[in-house]
Parts: sequence; structure tokens; C-alpha cells
Amino acid sequence: MDKQNGFITHYLTSGLRLSDFISDKTDKNQIRYEQYLRSIVADRDLPAPAGSEAIQIGAESELGLPWEYLYPCSGFVNFSQFSFTPQKVELLAATVLVAEEDLVVLANLWTYTAIEVWLNGEMVSSVDVPVYKPINKQEMQLPLRKGSNTMVIRMQNLAVRDTRNIFGIQLLEHLDQIKVTLPDAEQAESFLALDRFLSGITLKGNELCFTAEAPCSIYLAYGEEVTDSLIAEDISGKRSVKLDEGAPMAIVYGEIGQRKLVRKIELLQNKKPVYRKGAAAAEVKGAMFEEIAAIGTEKAFQPLRFGLFYVLARWNLGQPGVNDEQHILHALGQIERREDCSDFILAGLLRFMQQQELPAHLTERTKQAILDYRFWMTEDGSDGMCFWSENHALMFYICAYMAGREYPDQLFARSGRTGVQASKVALGKIREWLDDVEEYGFEEFLSADYMCVTLGALLNVVDYMEEEESARASRLIDEMLKSFAYHTFRGSIVAPQARIYRSVILPFTQSAQSLIHLLNPDTPMGNSEWIVFLMNSKYVMPQHFTSLMDESLELEYQTGNAWVKLNKQPDYMLTSVQSPRYDANPSFWQNISFDESVDIESGHYVKSFNERFHGTSRFEPGVYGYQQHMWYAALDNDTVLYTNHPGELADDGGMRPGYWYGNGIMPAVKQQGSALGAIYEIGEEHPVAFTHLFFPEAKFDDFVQDGHWLFGQKGSGYAAIWCSEPMVPHHDRLFHCEYRAYSRKNAYFCKLGSEQEFGSWDQFKAECYRLAPAFDCSALKLTAADDYELSFVRSSNMSQYV
Repeated sequence: MDKQNGFITHYLTSGLRLSDFISDKTDKNQIRYEQYLRSIVADRDLPAPAGSEAIQIGAESELGLPWEYLYPCSGFVNFSQFSFTPQKVELLAATVLVAEEDLVVLANLWTYTAIEVWLNGEMVSSVDVPVYKPINKQEMQLPLRKGSNTMVIRMQNLAVRDTRNIFGIQLLEHLDQIKVTLPDAEQAESFLALDRFLSGITLKGNELCFTAEAPCSIYLAYGEEVTDSLIAEDISGKRSVKLDEGAPMAIVYGEIGQRKLVRKIELLQNKKPVYRKGAAAAEVKGAMFEEIAAIGTEKAFQPLRFGLFYVLARWNLGQPGVNDEQHILHALGQIERREDCSDFILAGLLRFMQQQELPAHLTERTKQAILDYRFWMTEDGSDGMCFWSENHALMFYICAYMAGREYPDQLFARSGRTGVQASKVALGKIREWLDDVEEYGFEEFLSADYMCVTLGALLNVVDYMEEEESARASRLIDEMLKSFAYHTFRGSIVAPQARIYRSVILPFTQSAQSLIHLLNPDTPMGNSEWIVFLMNSKYVMPQHFTSLMDESLELEYQTGNAWVKLNKQPDYMLTSVQSPRYDANPSFWQNISFDESVDIESGHYVKSFNERFHGTSRFEPGVYGYQQHMWYAALDNDTVLYTNHPGELADDGGMRPGYWYGNGIMPAVKQQGSALGAIYEIGEEHPVAFTHLFFPEAKFDDFVQDGHWLFGQKGSGYAAIWCSEPMVPHHDRLFHCEYRAYSRKNAYFCKLGSEQEFGSWDQFKAECYRLAPAFDCSALKLTAADDYELSFVRSSNMSQYV
């Protein structure tokens, strides 16, 4: 048990069991449809689960799957997944609470799922209907008898797209009188000992050190996953081991019988940008196309999500592969099943059909797959596709337009329109989408992942629509690339972002690095499958934006509902969204998705719909977050720091918001020149009661912690961050990169500078001390010298409840 916050951290689990979940009901409102599916997904009349005597490691549960020891477990039982089609999820978990005496213990049950909690054969709590967000909190009382008390949890959920198969049980009292053990205690003890061994690993320089005795054979390997082909070194009995120089990921695992517990250790210090030396722009572009074409050329066919894109690259280069037809067939299957993101594949297929000729025996199946496709959520049918995000919406529109042009006289089954009619409707929607982005800017602004998808959709508009729409799309791509160039520092994108993933910790690994590298060959290498849409495109990359990458800039601007600030200097960069906005006369577009009378086909409605699912660009303190990245400080393209409120308890979950990306609860943020403050107030309705700082020590030339200050220096750039709470080092998947602040109310103050501005590092530190930041916890107000003030005034946004 985690004594810091009371979460139970030891479980046996059985599952996940996944099964297709089909409903004949349809609804033109996808939120309402998925809420209906969640309301019926759980079986509520199941008998009590089997007791402790039937729970044995390796034995089958009622799900027909074996019980396994769960590792790692941070306090959340977290089996988050991405499901391309709707599925039912089932999981069982079990633990044992040993009480010193009879007790009634108050506890919190946290979950996104439908769940039952059984204690000693009696149900003590349940949640009937899952939610997408935010997490449910339910208080419960646990009547513990003296001695062992078996707790069994039955979880059921709807898997559709990103799915939070998560629960956590948090004991709120009597922690010193309760011990957590497991069913099948004798066999479980070996796994508990291995858990302690793996959790006790430390990293000193390039050496792993082991602080506990191993209960079994221990192995060291390098790679992302433990597979049969992985070469592992037996390190049993060693107290330390030196790691391979340059290895990006180490895996330490122990074997008990046929079962493994695995700890991954990401060696961030070994992940460095790679450059092409002296390459010209045309040479870089050709090399990137060749790299894409090489994917999926192995002798044995392996299905790939974007296999069709790689085939298109090969065929455009005149290099067909032996398994290309199987990749095309796999793509047709994705489209026919209407998997989520199959609109991406369809956009690639329609582009393929404009540039290449499909094998003759596939043309009829291709035609039927396209005619039977569901091009919008108001068309006949039901599935789990996301239609409404900024990138998906345009992708569906341009697919409908191109498909209608391809089959003008054919009937499209789900809309009842001919191809001519389908193209005409899509044309109106494309124009409306272009109007909106031209007026408000990108809603998924600066997203180094999703903007590549939007680029693909825009390139199909550029290349296969009439001149008016083509020119407008081309100008929007220019604007996209210009904004990326503004936010490029030392060759990589350092930007606040509407939607982001874990690659935020290393900017040069983000997908849009491919675009920066195309614009400027001297920047770090990058590539993306979406670059294939530039092959045979009439769009011309604006190479003159390269000069913006190295310019010193201070600017601020609106995009979506966000107000972005940027201060880029030769030796540092600070950038953020303001939360709330402090610009004069702020203007916002309004969410209309709760109004039953509005036109649900309108672009404004779709945009409002997207805000509910994928997070708001109206940044305000106290609002539930999603994937939004709110501020960044950088001294190099691999040396960044920022704070966030994690959406989960450990760096192993992969949900949205994640551990290092997004925010569970949005902070107040205000940037003033080269200084920035952030205030967090994490209410009792969120399970994660800490915030943390990303500060990769090995990436700095020097760093020092002094009381509430942490200073870093790289080259001629200086960074400092102050926290109102003690900053406590924490090691998870990353070592020497994380500092936690264990408080539901805290503030950070960041200051950047350079040798040119302050002279020595000591003089910079003296300036930081002079600023004397202070946080009034009761008033939620942060102040510092030079007239810096920031207050946290809690807001609410009902669009973030789904």
C-alpha cells in the first residue's frame, strides 16, 4: 500500500477479456450513442465472484483467463487501451486486506468503468455506468474483520477508441492498522519479493544498482518489449551492472516459473537528435520518401496500420514490394470494418487511386468498400469512428468529395446520395471548415502529432479540388508551417500544444519534426507516414520560413480560444498559453453542442462536439484537462522543462491526459517576458494529489538544487524554477528527470536567461533570488519582484463532462 496517499498497490488480475459489442440502435449524435452503449455494456445480475480459495496464480477465473500478479501497479489498476471498433471489456482483480482488529474503513473508489467491489463475499460498492471523462469518485465503507479480508473487483467497460480501463481503491483512514497481501499467499510471496527487487533498482550514471536480494533469476536486455527473439544477459546475483553505451531503453526482468515481471528503464541521456550532414533540401526529401518506402518490405507479411501509405511510396518510386497486395487488402479490411481512423486509410486509398492503378481484381471490392462507407455520423449505421476532431472532420469531408468524384453516378448506401450529390454536400462542408480555420486559427494548434494528419487532408484538398479550395488549403498549410517555424528552437518544435503525447519530453522525436526537417535540412532528422502525401503534390514547401527558425522573437497571438505567448532568444525559449487569458478584450467562440435546436451538420456544431471529446482550447484554471500542453521552457532541442498535473499515477498508463502530457486539472498560467508562473489547485474530485516537474538532469551541462529553487545551465543558457512546496526527486520509467510536489495547492515560478544577459551563472542565480517568488496558499496568489502577480480563480466548463 502507498502510505503517501492510501492507494492499494498489490493485486492479482484476470483479463482483459475483450468481445465485440454490437447494438442495433443508431443515433445521429455520437456522444449520445456512446453514452447509450455505456449504459447497457455491463451485466448487472452476475453472481458474486469466486472467493480467495479459487484465486490462484495461473488458475482460470470465471473469465476463462488466468490470474496473474499485476506489475507495475502505482495504485491504479490500469489496462487502458485503444480500440478501433466497439468492444466489451471485462476484468477481475483481487487483493487481501489484513486488519489488526475489527474496523470500518472509509475509502474512495475511483474509476471510469462499471465496477463492483466485493468484500468477504458481500458487495460493498458499485458503479453501474462507465464514463469517458472525468473520473468517477465514490465513497465506500469497508467493514473489515480482524485478520484477512478478501476483496474482489469486477470491472466492465465499453472500449471505443482511447479507453480508460482504470480503477483505484484509496483507503482514507487506519493505514497503520492495515496490511495489504494477496490471495494465494504462498505463491504470491515470490512475486512480491520480485516486485520489491525491481522497484528498488537505482541508476547511478551508466550503472544499474540493485538494493534488494533477487528471489529468482534476473535478466537484462535492451529494447522496447520482452520477446522470444530478445537477447538477454543473466545478471542474477550481481549488485550492479554497467549498461551498454548509447542504449535508449534497458529492460530488467525476473522469471518465476513461466511468468515474468518486467521493469523498463528509459535512458533519456542516450536519446539524442541525429543530423544529416550537408544534405540539400531535395536530397533530404528523396531520402525521407525512401525511408517510408522501406517500411513493410520484409519477406513475411506483417499487417501495418499505415501499410497502404508505404505501398504508395514504393509505387511512386517504382519499387513495388512482394507483399504490397496484402497491404492493400489489409487497408480495404480496415475501411470495410469502419475502424476508427479508417478515414485516414481511405484518404490514402483515394490518393493512391489518383496516382496509381489498383490491381484489376481488387477494383470491384474497392468500389464496394467505398460505396458502403459511412462518411459522417448522421449517415446510416453505427460504429466507433471519431468524426469530429479538426483533423478527422476535414479528412471525412475530403474523402466524401473525392469518392463522389470517383463514382459520380453510383449510389452511396449510407447517405442515399449519388456520387455527384455526395461531392456537392462535401464541398459545402469543406468550405465551411476552411472558413472557420481562416477566421479562428487551428483548434488543434501547434500539435506536433495531429497537425501532420491535418496536413494530409489539406494536401488532398490542394491536389484534387478546384483552384479556389486548392489555393485556400495551400495558404493554410503555409500558416501551419509558419507557426511551427516561429516555435522552432535549435531545430525542433518547442510549443504549447492543443493535443500532445509523451513525445513532448523530447521535442525532436515529435512527428512534425519531419516537416521542420523538410524545410531545413540542417535540423534533426524526423519522418512521418503522412509525408507520403507530399509525393507528386503540387504544394510547394515554403523554404523561406527557414529564417524564422533562428530569429529572436517575442510575440503573442490567438488561435482557437487560446492566447499563445512566445519569447525566443538565441540561448533559451519560453512559450505558453495563458490561463485565463490576460489580453485586452478577449474573444471566444461558444460551444453550441448542448442546444438541441442547432443544425448538427454545421461546422460550428462539429467543432463544439470536438471540444467535448478532445479538450477545450479555452484555457482556464480548475477546468478538467485532456491532452493540452500548457507551457515549455527550453535551453536546447533535447533540454526542456515544464510542469503538469498528471492524469494518472505513474508513467505506464498511456491514457489521455497522461503522466507527462496533458493535465488532469488545468493550472493558472501567466508568462511575463522571460518569466512564467503556474498555480495548481487540485480539488478533492481528482485522485492524483501531486504535480511534478520534468527536469532531465543529464541533458544539462550543470544543475543544482538550493532549497525551493532548482537551477540548470546548458551552453550559454540558464533556467531556474521555484516551487512553493519541497521538490522531491522521484524515479519511475525515467530516472533523474522528475521532481514531485506533494500538495493539492502549489505554485511554480520559472525564469530563463543567458550569459549575454546576466554574465555568469552565479549572477543569474542572484537575480532569481532577488525575484523572491512567494505563494499565498489561502488566497491562491503568486507574486514576485518586477510586478509579477498571478491568481488562481477556479472556473468550470461543462463541455468536459462526457
